[in-house]
Amino acid sequence: MNIALGSSEPARFRQFTRLISLLLIFLVPNAVLAEGHDDASLSGPPFSTPDHTEHMEDGWHSKAIKYEKVPEGTDISITLDQHLYPALLPIINDYGKAQGIKIAVKEGTCGISAGSLLDKRVDIAGFCCPPGETDRLPGVKFHTLGISAVAFFTHPDNPVKGLTIKQARDIYRGNIGQWNRITPLAQGLAGNQVEPVARLHCKARPGHWRLLLDNEDMFSVSLFEVSAIEDMLTTVASNPKAIGYESVWMTKRYAKVAPVKLIAINGAMPTERAALISGRYPIYRTYNITSWSGEAVHNERADALIEHIQRNIGAVDPDFVIIPAAVLRRAGWRFDGDELVGEPR
Repeated sequence: MNIALGSSEPARFRQFTRLISLLLIFLVPNAVLAEGHDDASLSGPPFSTPDHTEHMEDGWHSKAIKYEKVPEGTDISITLDQHLYPALLPIINDYGKAQGIKIAVKEGTCGISAGSLLDKRVDIAGFCCPPGETDRLPGVKFHTLGISAVAFFTHPDNPVKGLTIKQARDIYRGNIGQWNRITPLAQGLAGNQVEPVARLHCKARPGHWRLLLDNEDMFSVSLFEVSAIEDMLTTVASNPKAIGYESVWMTKRYAKVAPVKLIAINGAMPTERAALISGRYPIYRTYNITSWSGEAVHNERADALIEHIQRNIGAVDPDFVIIPAAVLRRAGWRFDGDELVGEPR
Protein backbone atom coordinates (compact mmCIF):
# COMPACT_ATOMS: atom_id res chain seq x y z
CA MET A 1 0.00 0.00 0.00
CA ASN A 2 1.27 3.51 -0.82
CA ILE A 3 0.41 6.19 1.72
CA ALA A 4 -0.35 9.71 0.42
CA LEU A 5 2.80 11.51 1.52
CA GLY A 6 3.03 13.95 -1.41
CA SER A 7 4.41 11.94 -4.36
CA SER A 8 4.82 13.77 -7.70
CA GLU A 9 5.20 13.03 -11.41
CA PRO A 10 8.73 13.03 -12.84
CA ALA A 11 10.18 16.50 -13.09
CA ARG A 12 10.85 16.19 -16.82
CA PHE A 13 7.17 15.52 -17.56
CA ARG A 14 6.09 18.46 -15.37
CA GLN A 15 8.46 20.76 -17.22
CA PHE A 16 7.12 19.55 -20.58
CA THR A 17 3.48 20.19 -19.64
CA ARG A 18 4.33 23.60 -18.24
CA LEU A 19 6.21 24.45 -21.44
CA ILE A 20 3.05 23.63 -23.40
CA SER A 21 1.04 25.99 -21.18
CA LEU A 22 3.62 28.73 -21.76
CA LEU A 23 3.34 28.31 -25.53
CA LEU A 24 -0.43 28.70 -25.23
CA ILE A 25 0.08 32.05 -23.54
CA PHE A 26 1.67 33.38 -26.72
CA LEU A 27 -1.00 31.83 -28.95
CA VAL A 28 -3.95 33.22 -26.99
CA PRO A 29 -4.06 36.97 -26.17
CA ASN A 30 -3.98 37.87 -22.49
CA ALA A 31 -6.98 40.13 -22.99
CA VAL A 32 -9.13 37.15 -23.97
CA LEU A 33 -7.88 34.91 -21.19
CA ALA A 34 -8.37 37.55 -18.50
CA GLU A 35 -12.03 38.06 -19.33
CA GLY A 36 -15.06 35.83 -19.24
CA HIS A 37 -16.59 33.31 -16.89
CA ASP A 38 -14.49 31.26 -14.50
CA ASP A 39 -14.00 27.62 -15.46
CA ALA A 40 -14.79 25.79 -12.22
CA SER A 41 -13.70 22.50 -13.83
CA LEU A 42 -10.11 23.62 -13.25
CA SER A 43 -10.69 23.12 -9.53
CA GLY A 44 -9.93 19.79 -7.92
CA PRO A 45 -12.31 17.88 -5.64
CA PRO A 46 -12.97 19.46 -2.24
CA PHE A 47 -13.37 16.09 -0.52
CA SER A 48 -12.94 12.34 -1.05
CA THR A 49 -15.68 9.78 -0.60
CA PRO A 50 -16.09 8.48 2.97
CA ASP A 51 -17.28 5.15 1.56
CA HIS A 52 -13.74 4.08 0.68
CA THR A 53 -11.61 1.99 3.05
CA GLU A 54 -8.08 0.87 2.23
CA HIS A 55 -7.39 -2.86 2.08
CA MET A 56 -4.79 -3.94 4.63
CA GLU A 57 -3.10 -7.25 5.28
CA ASP A 58 -4.65 -9.41 8.01
CA GLY A 59 -1.79 -8.89 10.45
CA TRP A 60 -2.31 -5.12 10.40
CA HIS A 61 -5.86 -5.38 11.79
CA SER A 62 -4.79 -7.15 14.98
CA LYS A 63 -1.84 -4.85 15.63
CA ALA A 64 -2.23 -2.68 18.73
CA ILE A 65 -1.24 0.96 19.13
CA LYS A 66 2.41 1.17 20.18
CA TYR A 67 3.71 4.60 21.23
CA GLU A 68 7.17 5.71 20.15
CA LYS A 69 9.43 8.32 21.80
CA VAL A 70 6.90 9.55 24.35
CA PRO A 71 7.33 10.08 28.12
CA GLU A 72 6.80 7.08 30.35
CA GLY A 73 3.22 6.78 31.56
CA THR A 74 1.69 8.57 28.54
CA ASP A 75 -2.08 8.06 28.39
CA ILE A 76 -2.75 9.60 24.95
CA SER A 77 -0.31 10.02 22.06
CA ILE A 78 -1.07 12.66 19.41
CA THR A 79 0.57 14.03 16.28
CA LEU A 80 -0.81 17.22 14.71
CA ASP A 81 0.00 19.04 11.49
CA GLN A 82 1.76 22.40 11.72
CA HIS A 83 -1.52 24.34 11.62
CA LEU A 84 -3.49 22.37 14.22
CA TYR A 85 -0.57 22.02 16.61
CA PRO A 86 -0.48 25.68 17.71
CA ALA A 87 -4.27 25.98 17.51
CA LEU A 88 -5.11 22.99 19.71
CA LEU A 89 -2.13 22.72 22.05
CA PRO A 90 -3.57 25.10 24.72
CA ILE A 91 -6.88 23.21 24.77
CA ILE A 92 -5.12 19.84 25.00
CA ASN A 93 -2.72 20.92 27.73
CA ASP A 94 -5.49 22.43 29.86
CA TYR A 95 -7.55 19.26 29.46
CA GLY A 96 -4.66 17.04 30.48
CA LYS A 97 -4.04 19.06 33.64
CA ALA A 98 -7.73 19.11 34.55
CA GLN A 99 -8.08 15.34 34.07
CA GLY A 100 -4.75 14.42 35.62
CA ILE A 101 -3.58 12.48 32.57
CA LYS A 102 -0.38 12.57 30.49
CA ILE A 103 -0.84 13.60 26.87
CA ALA A 104 2.11 13.55 24.46
CA VAL A 105 1.65 15.95 21.53
CA LYS A 106 4.05 16.19 18.60
CA GLU A 107 4.08 18.71 15.76
CA GLY A 108 4.35 17.32 12.24
CA THR A 109 2.66 17.42 8.85
CA CYS A 110 -0.27 15.68 7.20
CA GLY A 111 2.21 13.15 5.84
CA ILE A 112 3.62 12.45 9.30
CA SER A 113 0.08 12.08 10.65
CA ALA A 114 -0.75 9.61 7.89
CA GLY A 115 2.39 7.59 8.55
CA SER A 116 1.71 7.55 12.30
CA LEU A 117 -1.74 6.09 11.68
CA LEU A 118 -0.42 3.53 9.23
CA ASP A 119 2.21 2.39 11.73
CA LYS A 120 -0.30 2.61 14.62
CA ARG A 121 1.89 4.88 16.74
CA VAL A 122 -0.75 7.42 17.88
CA ASP A 123 -4.28 7.59 19.26
CA ILE A 124 -5.11 10.87 17.47
CA ALA A 125 -3.70 12.38 14.28
CA GLY A 126 -4.39 15.86 12.93
CA PHE A 127 -4.62 16.99 9.30
CA CYS A 128 -4.96 20.38 7.59
CA CYS A 129 -6.54 18.65 4.56
CA PRO A 130 -9.48 16.33 3.93
CA PRO A 131 -8.37 12.70 3.87
CA GLY A 132 -7.22 11.13 0.64
CA GLU A 133 -8.23 7.58 -0.17
CA THR A 134 -5.06 6.09 1.29
CA ASP A 135 -5.67 7.90 4.58
CA ARG A 136 -8.92 5.99 5.06
CA LEU A 137 -7.54 3.05 7.01
CA PRO A 138 -9.75 0.39 8.63
CA GLY A 139 -10.94 1.60 12.03
CA VAL A 140 -9.93 5.23 11.46
CA LYS A 141 -12.68 7.85 11.83
CA PHE A 142 -12.29 11.49 10.78
CA HIS A 143 -13.76 14.28 12.87
CA THR A 144 -13.86 17.68 11.17
CA LEU A 145 -13.14 20.57 13.50
CA GLY A 146 -13.75 23.32 10.93
CA ILE A 147 -12.41 25.14 7.90
CA SER A 148 -10.19 28.18 7.41
CA ALA A 149 -9.52 30.30 4.32
CA VAL A 150 -6.41 29.88 2.20
CA ALA A 151 -5.30 33.52 2.08
CA PHE A 152 -3.69 35.06 -1.01
CA PHE A 153 -1.18 37.83 -0.44
CA THR A 154 1.35 40.10 -2.12
CA HIS A 155 4.23 42.32 -1.13
CA PRO A 156 2.94 45.37 0.79
CA ASP A 157 4.05 47.68 -2.06
CA ASN A 158 1.93 45.89 -4.65
CA PRO A 159 -1.14 48.10 -5.35
CA VAL A 160 -3.45 45.18 -6.19
CA LYS A 161 -6.16 44.86 -3.55
CA GLY A 162 -8.11 41.89 -4.83
CA LEU A 163 -8.66 39.30 -7.55
CA THR A 164 -11.54 37.26 -8.86
CA ILE A 165 -11.04 33.52 -8.55
CA LYS A 166 -10.70 33.43 -12.34
CA GLN A 167 -7.89 35.98 -12.23
CA ALA A 168 -6.15 33.99 -9.50
CA ARG A 169 -6.40 30.84 -11.60
CA ASP A 170 -5.18 32.66 -14.71
CA ILE A 171 -2.19 34.04 -12.81
CA TYR A 172 -1.18 30.60 -11.57
CA ARG A 173 -1.80 29.03 -14.99
CA GLY A 174 0.37 31.68 -16.61
CA ASN A 175 -2.47 33.26 -18.58
CA ILE A 176 -2.05 36.61 -16.83
CA GLY A 177 1.61 37.49 -16.79
CA GLN A 178 1.55 41.22 -16.03
CA TRP A 179 0.17 43.04 -13.00
CA ASN A 180 -1.21 45.89 -15.10
CA ARG A 181 -3.70 43.39 -16.53
CA ILE A 182 -5.27 43.60 -13.05
CA THR A 183 -4.84 47.33 -12.39
CA PRO A 184 -3.05 50.17 -14.21
CA LEU A 185 -1.65 51.21 -10.81
CA ALA A 186 0.73 48.26 -11.03
CA GLN A 187 2.52 49.76 -14.03
CA GLY A 188 5.17 51.13 -11.68
CA LEU A 189 6.27 47.67 -10.49
CA ALA A 190 9.76 46.90 -11.79
CA GLY A 191 9.28 44.76 -14.88
CA ASN A 192 5.53 44.54 -14.18
CA GLN A 193 5.50 40.76 -14.54
CA VAL A 194 3.57 38.53 -12.13
CA GLU A 195 5.74 36.02 -10.27
CA PRO A 196 3.49 33.35 -8.68
CA VAL A 197 4.81 31.35 -5.74
CA ALA A 198 3.30 28.02 -4.67
CA ARG A 199 3.76 25.31 -2.05
CA LEU A 200 2.26 22.20 -3.61
CA HIS A 201 1.92 20.07 -0.48
CA CYS A 202 -0.39 17.06 0.03
CA LYS A 203 -0.84 16.50 -3.70
CA ALA A 204 -2.82 13.27 -3.26
CA ARG A 205 -5.31 14.84 -0.85
CA PRO A 206 -8.33 16.87 -1.98
CA GLY A 207 -9.08 20.48 -1.06
CA HIS A 208 -6.55 23.20 -0.08
CA TRP A 209 -4.55 24.57 -3.10
CA ARG A 210 -6.20 21.99 -5.38
CA LEU A 211 -9.36 24.11 -5.15
CA LEU A 212 -7.40 26.67 -7.18
CA LEU A 213 -6.00 24.25 -9.78
CA ASP A 214 -6.45 20.49 -9.54
CA ASN A 215 -2.88 19.33 -10.07
CA GLU A 216 0.68 20.55 -10.40
CA ASP A 217 0.78 20.15 -14.19
CA MET A 218 -1.86 22.88 -14.55
CA PHE A 219 0.47 25.52 -13.07
CA SER A 220 2.58 27.92 -15.10
CA VAL A 221 6.04 26.94 -16.29
CA SER A 222 7.27 30.13 -14.59
CA LEU A 223 5.90 29.05 -11.20
CA PHE A 224 8.36 29.38 -8.31
CA GLU A 225 7.89 26.41 -5.98
CA VAL A 226 8.83 26.37 -2.30
CA SER A 227 8.65 23.50 0.14
CA ALA A 228 8.25 25.33 3.46
CA ILE A 229 5.67 27.77 4.79
CA GLU A 230 8.32 30.22 5.95
CA ASP A 231 9.91 30.16 2.48
CA MET A 232 6.55 31.02 0.92
CA LEU A 233 6.17 34.09 3.11
CA THR A 234 9.75 35.34 2.94
CA THR A 235 9.79 34.95 -0.86
CA VAL A 236 6.69 37.10 -1.33
CA ALA A 237 7.72 39.59 1.36
CA SER A 238 10.98 40.24 -0.49
CA ASN A 239 9.54 40.58 -4.02
CA PRO A 240 6.99 43.28 -5.01
CA LYS A 241 6.03 41.27 -8.11
CA ALA A 242 5.25 38.02 -6.27
CA ILE A 243 1.95 36.50 -5.14
CA GLY A 244 1.52 33.58 -2.75
CA TYR A 245 -0.94 31.86 -0.43
CA GLU A 246 -1.09 30.43 3.09
CA SER A 247 -3.36 30.44 6.12
CA VAL A 248 -4.17 33.77 7.75
CA TRP A 249 -2.54 32.62 10.99
CA MET A 250 0.74 31.80 9.28
CA THR A 251 0.89 35.31 7.79
CA LYS A 252 0.54 36.69 11.31
CA ARG A 253 3.03 34.24 12.80
CA TYR A 254 5.74 35.41 10.40
CA ALA A 255 4.63 39.04 10.15
CA LYS A 256 7.77 40.46 11.80
CA VAL A 257 10.23 38.70 9.50
CA ALA A 258 8.03 38.44 6.39
CA PRO A 259 5.31 41.13 6.25
CA VAL A 260 2.81 40.59 3.43
CA LYS A 261 -0.50 42.15 2.38
CA LEU A 262 -3.67 40.04 2.29
CA ILE A 263 -5.84 40.54 -0.80
CA ALA A 264 -9.50 39.82 -1.48
CA ILE A 265 -10.82 36.96 -3.63
CA ASN A 266 -14.22 37.50 -5.27
CA GLY A 267 -14.55 40.71 -3.26
CA ALA A 268 -14.07 38.99 0.11
CA MET A 269 -11.07 39.03 2.41
CA PRO A 270 -9.89 35.69 3.84
CA THR A 271 -10.75 36.98 7.30
CA GLU A 272 -14.45 37.42 6.39
CA ARG A 273 -16.17 34.53 8.12
CA ALA A 274 -19.53 35.03 6.40
CA ALA A 275 -17.94 34.82 2.94
CA LEU A 276 -16.22 31.55 3.83
CA ILE A 277 -19.38 30.06 5.37
CA SER A 278 -21.49 30.96 2.32
CA GLY A 279 -18.93 29.67 -0.18
CA ARG A 280 -18.26 33.09 -1.71
CA TYR A 281 -14.64 32.73 -0.61
CA PRO A 282 -13.90 29.49 -2.47
CA ILE A 283 -10.50 28.21 -1.29
CA TYR A 284 -10.00 26.82 2.19
CA ARG A 285 -8.34 24.26 4.41
CA THR A 286 -10.33 21.54 6.19
CA TYR A 287 -9.07 20.62 9.65
CA ASN A 288 -9.60 17.03 10.82
CA ILE A 289 -8.53 14.89 13.73
CA THR A 290 -8.91 11.11 13.92
CA SER A 291 -9.99 8.41 16.33
CA TRP A 292 -9.79 4.63 16.31
CA SER A 293 -12.51 2.00 16.58
CA GLY A 294 -11.72 -1.62 17.30
CA GLU A 295 -10.69 -3.59 20.36
CA ALA A 296 -6.94 -3.50 19.66
CA VAL A 297 -6.77 0.24 19.05
CA HIS A 298 -9.62 2.00 20.87
CA ASN A 299 -8.69 4.47 23.63
CA GLU A 300 -11.62 5.84 25.65
CA ARG A 301 -9.52 8.69 27.03
CA ALA A 302 -8.66 9.76 23.49
CA ASP A 303 -12.36 9.72 22.55
CA ALA A 304 -13.19 11.91 25.53
CA LEU A 305 -10.45 14.37 24.53
CA ILE A 306 -11.79 14.55 20.97
CA GLU A 307 -15.27 15.37 22.29
CA HIS A 308 -13.74 18.09 24.48
CA ILE A 309 -11.88 19.60 21.51
CA GLN A 310 -15.05 19.56 19.40
CA ARG A 311 -17.00 21.37 22.12
CA ASN A 312 -14.28 23.99 22.57
CA ILE A 313 -13.04 24.61 19.03
CA GLY A 314 -14.75 28.00 19.12
CA ALA A 315 -12.35 29.03 21.89
CA VAL A 316 -9.30 28.71 19.61
CA ASP A 317 -7.35 31.94 19.08
CA PRO A 318 -9.44 34.02 16.61
CA ASP A 319 -6.31 34.70 14.54
CA PHE A 320 -6.72 31.16 13.16
CA VAL A 321 -10.12 32.20 11.67
CA ILE A 322 -11.49 28.66 11.99
CA ILE A 323 -15.19 28.24 11.17
CA PRO A 324 -16.37 25.46 13.54
CA ALA A 325 -18.09 22.37 12.19
CA ALA A 326 -21.29 23.22 14.08
CA VAL A 327 -21.54 26.55 12.20
CA LEU A 328 -20.97 24.79 8.87
CA ARG A 329 -23.73 22.28 9.62
CA ARG A 330 -26.22 25.07 10.22
CA ALA A 331 -25.16 26.71 6.94
CA GLY A 332 -25.90 23.58 4.91
CA TRP A 333 -22.46 22.03 4.54
CA ARG A 334 -22.78 18.26 4.30
CA PHE A 335 -21.42 15.80 6.85
CA ASP A 336 -21.08 12.05 7.13
CA GLY A 337 -21.10 11.52 10.87
CA ASP A 338 -18.48 13.95 12.19
CA GLU A 339 -16.67 14.30 8.87
CA LEU A 340 -17.26 17.19 6.46
CA VAL A 341 -17.81 15.68 3.00
CA GLY A 342 -19.62 18.32 0.91
CA GLU A 343 -20.03 22.03 0.30
CA PRO A 344 -23.45 23.74 0.56
CA ARG A 345 -25.69 22.92 -2.38
